[in-house]
Amino acid sequence: MKTREPQEASPNTRRAVFFDVENSSRAEHVSRMLQHLELGELGRETQLVAVGNWRVVGLDTARLLSRHGARLVHSAPAFGVKDWSDLRIAVAAGIWLGDSRPGDVLEVITDDQAFDAVGDVAASCGVSFRRLSYRSLVEAKQTRHAVGAPRARPRGSRRRGRASAGARQRLWRRQV
Repeated sequence: MKTREPQEASPNTRRAVFFDVENSSRAEHVSRMLQHLELGELGRETQLVAVGNWRVVGLDTARLLSRHGARLVHSAPAFGVKDWSDLRIAVAAGIWLGDSRPGDVLEVITDDQAFDAVGDVAASCGVSFRRLSYRSLVEAKQTRHAVGAPRARPRGSRRRGRASAGARQRLWRRQV
């Protein structure tokens, strides 16, 4: 992919936020994410696009996003396509990047790591990219509160690596 020629940075940096609401559709989660983003006034410089199957996502979430000026895009599932909203976001982000300028900001709110490829394209255009998720926001907050506290292993988690000699012997006895 060819990189763009360096251009003079515009005094009006543009920002686009694409929100995959199917990953975190609860209104309180969306509200916390919107507070974290500190979007301010939406307009030509800042756009918020929320993509999801609005038949599945609750009305409270849709109303909340609308009050914040989001453009709601419906992505109904198609036969054989597991998550149509990801494709809609990727295409829309690509179109936005086609009109972007160096220094602009693109953010995608999703749990899907596949969007890191969009980040690679953004970097080649001189656009700042962040992929955020509600889960990572909560985990970061919990980490800040639990600094210095011993971490308990989650229930059902297993130790990684080689088992101790005693554990191997107990396992062998159960199998015999």
